[in-house]
Amino acid sequence: MRALSTAPLQLFTVDVTFSSGGERFAVETYTIPASTWFMAEQQALQMSLASPYDNCRIPDLTRTAAFRPS
Repeated sequence: MRALSTAPLQLFTVDVTFSSGGERFAVETYTIPASTWFMAEQQALQMSLASPYDNCRIPDLTRTAAFRPS
């Protein structure tokens, strides 16, 4: 039987920016425990789906995520 190796979790701060038609209108910040910055950004984007800023009535809604070390 082989032991499973897992990468240690780090804390990442991820800013998710909400824009409408290229104009930024909100930023939410998430603190995410993850093994990589990419996984932290993906998890923050997923969490942002529950944000009040993620509203289908907002035209041309886009979201971007950017991590910064915690």
